Amino acid sequence: MHGARLLKSTLRQSLFESLTSSTDLAKAIDYVENMMDLAIEMMSREFVRDLQKEIETDEAYRLVTLGQDVTLEREIQRAALLDWGHKILLAICCNAPPPLPLLEASGFGLWLNHKGSLLFPNTGGIEHIKIAIRRIDQVLIPSLATETPPAAARIHELQAQIEEIRFLMDDLFKKSEALESGRDPLTCTLNRRFLPTIMAREVAQSIRRKVPFSILMIDIDYFKAINDRYGHTGGDAVLREVAEKLIASCRTSDFIFRYGGEEFLVALVETDLQRAFQIAESIRESVTKVSTQPTGTALSVTVSIGVAHFEGHPDYTHLIEDADRALYYAKERGRNCTVIATPDLASLPRL
Repeated sequence: MHGARLLKSTLRQSLFESLTSSTDLAKAIDYVENMMDLAIEMMSREFVRDLQKEIETDEAYRLVTLGQDVTLEREIQRAALLDWGHKILLAICCNAPPPLPLLEASGFGLWLNHKGSLLFPNTGGIEHIKIAIRRIDQVLIPSLATETPPAAARIHELQAQIEEIRFLMDDLFKKSEALESGRDPLTCTLNRRFLPTIMAREVAQSIRRKVPFSILMIDIDYFKAINDRYGHTGGDAVLREVAEKLIASCRTSDFIFRYGGEEFLVALVETDLQRAFQIAESIRESVTKVSTQPTGTALSVTVSIGVAHFEGHPDYTHLIEDADRALYYAKERGRNCTVIATPDLASLPRL
């Protein structure tokens, strides 16, 4: 586009200098710009087509990779990392002549750069692993190669870096398995990956079949305080037990999503507003009986719930916004209560 703009400017200036007739000048400028726009359009179409092919090819390869036994792949790479760890420690202890084997050049390093990056695209875990590898290859190994005898602190740091890489790899594989199954690994509820598809489908079903549809937006009260007091282990335990209460309170035909950190969204199919409110209250009461004891002490847990009923708008995001607004006012009322979304709530300001 930048090149086209420069060409147009140059050609326009040349036409102004060579043509004296205003009619001829106008026709010439019109012709030149139309031809260039046509060329740009054709180039853009080809670019998009090539890009689409590349994306489809990458996705197909990723699906083929995922179609393999992920558990087996994880064990293979763990073994490859462990094997390299044994080799480097043996080389250090035996004063092997340099150069010492680099992790990036090992079987694990090659897999990570060529297959792992494709298997786990756009994930921070891959970058953390690469940072750890660079520290091992560029800092730890050179220092160990020059120290005689090698410093025990360096060896311990090397072992710690290898353990960190192993932990990050296990986490990536676990998240990949959960993502492909569409479930949150912690709570076993649905993740947000399929939320747009499911919500759009249920809204369409409600319109076409003229059946009711309601959703609940649920937030665990004072969850940050729970995390601060009991740590993330305690917070995770609360999330799991609340999710179990949601699953027990809903039908198998309903959809339960982990919407955010401590928020859940429940899609109640063929459920009117009154019944949705009853289910919400049942959930709220059951959650107060959560018996999680992160530190051996009984923990009091409550939830705030916003209820919204589908009123005919084809965009499901309006329904989510209604439920979210009702949830906000449930928290404003003091939490541990259920609020139904009504038109008057939409007109009230959110502080």
